[in-house]
Amino acid sequence: MGDENKRSRRRFKTWHVIAGLVLFLLALSHTTGSYKLRKRLQALHDQGYPITIEELDRSYTIPEGAANAADIYLSAFANFSEWDKADMNALRKAQSPARTESLDASDRQLVEKFLSDNQKALSLLHEAAAIEHCRYPIDFARPPDTDAPWLDNMRQCSRLLYLDALIHCENQDTEKALASIRANTALARSMNAPLLTHWITRMGLQSLVYRSIERVLNRLPLSDAQLLTLSGRLEEPGIKEGFKRNLIAEQCIGLHTLQAPIREVANRRYGKGMFLMLVPWKTLGLCYRDTLGYIDLMQDSIETLDLPDPERLTAFVAVQDSVRGSGGMLTRMIWPSLARLLDINFWHLARARAMQTAFALERYRLAEDHLPPSLDVLVPTYINAIPDDPFNAKPLKYRLRQPGYVVYSVGDDLTDESGTERGTQGKDSRGKSLPYDLTFIVER
Repeated sequence: MGDENKRSRRRFKTWHVIAGLVLFLLALSHTTGSYKLRKRLQALHDQGYPITIEELDRSYTIPEGAANAADIYLSAFANFSEWDKADMNALRKAQSPARTESLDASDRQLVEKFLSDNQKALSLLHEAAAIEHCRYPIDFARPPDTDAPWLDNMRQCSRLLYLDALIHCENQDTEKALASIRANTALARSMNAPLLTHWITRMGLQSLVYRSIERVLNRLPLSDAQLLTLSGRLEEPGIKEGFKRNLIAEQCIGLHTLQAPIREVANRRYGKGMFLMLVPWKTLGLCYRDTLGYIDLMQDSIETLDLPDPERLTAFVAVQDSVRGSGGMLTRMIWPSLARLLDINFWHLARARAMQTAFALERYRLAEDHLPPSLDVLVPTYINAIPDDPFNAKPLKYRLRQPGYVVYSVGDDLTDESGTERGTQGKDSRGKSLPYDLTFIVER
């Protein structure tokens, strides 16, 4: 009996030792991980990065007492009147004539009816465009897909301004067409919240601005002053620096998610089934390693944006590829699809630079009554330097056409297709679309 009690006490003590050792190791893991994370977060804070949702919110502000364009924009979005599906499909077909072609009578009537039904929204959009500052009512702590339920109406309102410019082109009313383009540019710029969803929307709105300007240059004569004004409103830094700002904000939102209580993370993003997976992640201290790894990857991504254009794209894609191999469990789940977004960023940089070059070409044509044989002639009177193609760091391409010209980027495939426009490149023997360039074309 005595021997059995001794063995029982010995087993009991061994169990205690093992349990105590496990608890000690867990406590050590949490203490060490917490210390490393606090130190790293402080370093980010010292560099000026927002590390909490509250700091991110404070970074998105307007001067005290300033008028807020968002108040009027939200009213415009609320007043937007969408037609039924069949009519909207007919309208989409009507709004895409070739850059040199007029709307036919039935399409024009359809567009004018749509503009008439949305006259209140249109008026408010022009009113908001005259206000300098804008801050939308955004809660950065909410899931990214619910931060702005009015984004769809914003896209529709941008299309409304595009149609307004289209009709003014038809009427040969240059000033009103330019006013609609300026209003659409202001609407795109109003999307300055540090959120990737807003940046993506801004790029979509900017695409309609490009289409409007290309059509105006093909259809209407502009003065030197009008060309200079348009050129000044298409600032490249808004594309380039805006993406970096949104990555910094994305880092902050990711940190908020990684440090939130696991039940909140599960409920906000992945449902209750994720809760059981996150318990050991948190309990074993894996959350600290994951968060530190997330910071490393985000910082690597942010730092690549300071590299020259082609190097930036290559380095950025390499960082994104490394997420699959070095990212922790939750990091891989919350990591946004950033590689494609930088490609979109480059696409818009190329379009903006081609458009700026077209403004210089049109100013030269006004002064000399003919187009130049090469872009070199534009420097330095009409442009400081020939803009580089962001995809290969070489000067943008320029070709004369009959009539007009094309300014273009070779695009992400890096092949020069002599200014072949997307949609006109044809297909190979297997039915696959042939390569094309990123073009800005004037056919007059």
